[in-house]
Amino acid sequence: MPTLDEVTISKRAYEIWESQGRPHGRDRDHWLQAAAELSAPAPGIAKPARRIAEATVTPPRTKAAPKAKLAPAKLTPAKKK
Repeated sequence: MPTLDEVTISKRAYEIWESQGRPHGRDRDHWLQAAAELSAPAPGIAKPARRIAEATVTPPRTKAAPKAKLAPAKLTPAKKK
């Protein structure tokens, strides 16, 4: 049994699908758009301010050691029978 959220998302996705001319094969896009719209905070409701953590010093990156080059394989002439 679908949850209330799934039903709400489904209804909104259907509205989006209809408003875009009922295109074929876009059901996932409409579902994701509906879910994003419904999970967004309502206008006028402010999110709590995020605290900025103190800056941490990260060590500088060092260059990796060069890769060892392989010597080309020596080709030996084929033996005659």
